[in-house]
Amino acid sequence: MKRLFTVLMLCATLALGGCKDSPSPQANRIYVFSQPGCGHCEHAREYMARYYRGYDIKELNIREGNNMGYLMRYAKKFKIPEQTLGTPFIVMGDHYVLGWGEQQVKDFNRYAKNFKPAAKK
Repeated sequence: MKRLFTVLMLCATLALGGCKDSPSPQANRIYVFSQPGCGHCEHAREYMARYYRGYDIKELNIREGNNMGYLMRYAKKFKIPEQTLGTPFIVMGDHYVLGWGEQQVKDFNRYAKNFKPAAKK
């Protein structure tokens, strides 16, 4: 049901024109597209808070503002078919992680090696 809702929201966003501008990608920022009620999103959030504290991680709720449009832009960039999209959708520079499970944790850790924690002030 959640996947159907997400696909319908994605289609509606495309039909309405999506977004004009996406957040300007920052070299050391990890983007996490999520939605309320997503258990996998919560597990990913907890994992990152535990093991990647201090990293520049920006969470974007796909039900707020233009965030669904931003997700669609990244999906198009990575050539991900709409019917396979879901949350969490994590963008890490030129890589992405879709969903959250054992393999996605491994992929996340591998890609996160290219990122650095924010400098302490």
